[in-house]
Amino acid sequence: MANVSEYTRTMQTAVDNWNVQQKDTKQFFIPDQITETDWMKEIQRSMAQTTTASVNLSGGNDKTSFFTSLGFNDQEGIIRTSGFQQTNLRAKFTHKLNSWFKINLNLTGSYSKFDLVEDSDLSLKVIRTAREEQPWVGAYREDGTYTTMSTELCRHNPAMILNEEKWTVHKKQGVAALSFDITPVKGLKYTPSFSVYGILDEEKKTITEQNDYAERAGWGAIREQKNVSYRYIIDNVLSYENSWDKLMYSAMIGHSYEEYKYETFGAYSDNYSNGAFPSSNFGLINSGSNIYAGSIGYNAYGIESYFGRIALNWDNRYILNATVRRDGSSRFSKDQRYGTFPSASFAWRIINEPFFPKGTPLNDLKLRVSWGNTGSMDGISNWAAMSLVTSGGSSYNGAAGFKIGADAANLIWEKANQINVGINAELFDGRITFALDGYYQKTTGLLYNTSTLSTTGYTSRTSNVGSLENKGLEVMLSGQILKGSFKWDMNTNLTYTKNKLLSLDGVLDMKINNGGANTGKVMHALIVGQPVSAFYMLRQDGIYQTDSEIPIKLYDKGVRAGDCKYFDYDGDGDISDADRMYVGKVTPDVYGGITSNMSWKNFDLSIFCQYAIGGKILSAWKGCGGTEGTEHLGIASANIKGYKNGAWVDSQQFYNISKYAANHYWRGEGTSNTVPRPTLAGTFSGGFGNNLVSTRYLEDASYFKIKTITLGYNIPKNLLSKIHVTGARVFVSLDNFFTFTKYSGYDPEFSYDSSPTGDSYGADFGEQATLKSFIIGASINF
Repeated sequence: MANVSEYTRTMQTAVDNWNVQQKDTKQFFIPDQITETDWMKEIQRSMAQTTTASVNLSGGNDKTSFFTSLGFNDQEGIIRTSGFQQTNLRAKFTHKLNSWFKINLNLTGSYSKFDLVEDSDLSLKVIRTAREEQPWVGAYREDGTYTTMSTELCRHNPAMILNEEKWTVHKKQGVAALSFDITPVKGLKYTPSFSVYGILDEEKKTITEQNDYAERAGWGAIREQKNVSYRYIIDNVLSYENSWDKLMYSAMIGHSYEEYKYETFGAYSDNYSNGAFPSSNFGLINSGSNIYAGSIGYNAYGIESYFGRIALNWDNRYILNATVRRDGSSRFSKDQRYGTFPSASFAWRIINEPFFPKGTPLNDLKLRVSWGNTGSMDGISNWAAMSLVTSGGSSYNGAAGFKIGADAANLIWEKANQINVGINAELFDGRITFALDGYYQKTTGLLYNTSTLSTTGYTSRTSNVGSLENKGLEVMLSGQILKGSFKWDMNTNLTYTKNKLLSLDGVLDMKINNGGANTGKVMHALIVGQPVSAFYMLRQDGIYQTDSEIPIKLYDKGVRAGDCKYFDYDGDGDISDADRMYVGKVTPDVYGGITSNMSWKNFDLSIFCQYAIGGKILSAWKGCGGTEGTEHLGIASANIKGYKNGAWVDSQQFYNISKYAANHYWRGEGTSNTVPRPTLAGTFSGGFGNNLVSTRYLEDASYFKIKTITLGYNIPKNLLSKIHVTGARVFVSLDNFFTFTKYSGYDPEFSYDSSPTGDSYGADFGEQATLKSFIIGASINF
């Protein structure tokens, strides 16, 4: 972030530009007392430590076997007070009662503790507040108390947020899976199984009296939340396999039932000013006088499946597999609950044909083709097909009351048909293996929320609309580059993918998304003919270098040399929402990975790399669509107190900006064609702004990462035998140390939303960076 000198120079320029354009005499406030402060250092650890340990124990005999594992992980976050601890236990038991009955039991349990920091609330984000705090004010006054928002600071004091809040989540998870292998006759196998998954989250947040939010309405001194979820699955699978002549054949039929339930209940106290607690040392909600309901909810779904498969293999030359499954989901109405999804595949191992020439470098050659139909229910809620009764609205003579939600009883499964064609090859006695796949997928009946006439009583409803295609290539290549005392193996995979929206509802060819997180401004749209993750915004074509090139309509709005030059899509000489357009997509064109393994004597070295090419990321943390951000250049300010001439006076002070913005903004013709001049809020009229959602904030998300480098040494066994150790290895590892990218943020892979149809998909609001880790470890076998 900018230091005091850079910050002062930039904000003085913004005030000067205002005075020239508005013919005003505004003064830039500079306090008498200046404390140079790096707020990011105030909240971060210089080094975060991680400790990981595990112990495995296994054994058994010809009838019984067991495996147990106990692990512990203690990880500090880069933000002070943040951290993660986990203890986990795994156990696996198998026992043969006789030749045809086997029992399998798997148990997994874990306890996790999360020490969290404010990272989601708009006004309390620790990283955001640290970035935007003025650099000339410190975290503490001379008397040791905190500097506070609206007094000395524009934002909440980040040090106060960390020190005067304790936010922990205790998570307990357990999994138990019991299955039986019953083989009454040769080739016939019946496998019933029962699995249970359970999670209990206990969340507690406490703020002290020193937190400046402790006196605000709606912010309880203590908040508690309990979330309980469980899922159980019952499977029954019957299979048979046999052979005849050169034919190997097998068949399988099965049934599966899954049920999931989730409940949440929370409460919070009143704030300190309303007498909730005499002191923050009272750590129980019920010791306060005013208690309120927090988040309370219930969710559930059920899935039932019937499935079957037939597999035929003739002489290891012709291989045919055919499957069919019928899935039912409670998310759909009873009449539309089930969908049928068949698939089939055929492989021809051509190298086993008598006519295939012998003596070639080829050791294996197989041609493959497959077709399949799959279903998805991810686009709808668990209750989409039902008319739910909720409270709210204004239907009772302008007052709120009960209302009935819109159902979507006619919804059906979203279906995808896919065709794959592929080839597998192996050469030079297995030293080189190669696989190539091409695929085409068309998805119909996409599950989306669509707008509807408000006269129906609703503004939107979930529908099956539109179609989508995906097509691409996947390549895998691996090889033993060197053999002998020095061994070197390498494998790589590459995927090229392209998706396109084929249709929406048959009437419209575009659906503009809702506003994204934090700013509420539109970033995406579903556009027929474009990718699903399409960015939809203004296109910045540079910076106006002279006043003479500015259209008259924009000049009248206050636009001058040094302001953003947006592409006038509709050609009307003005800039508005009508000028938004498709400008790129989130999803990359090409992505893949590379793994290299080397060994020499007792040393081994492994390297894992990952890359992506062709995607875009929105650096929203710079201030895209909002007044706040690290490149606001004078737009974001607060009316607070400042110390001047020996007294506290009212002043306008500005949020801090990035060092890059402070040193690269437009200063005159030819000085910058990307970063505009500093301006104050109110400089422009008619909806114009240098901070509009545009390609000014859209960056190339391509990257190449060296994710992991591990160097290990296996201690010679002749040294270990003296201490009754069968094997020992020491290693050092670098994780996430090297990233090569043009992106100016922490991580080009970051996305606020995980769904390609999410309103903030591909947007980075400046969350915590991925940690670089230096690891020293050892493993010992007894």
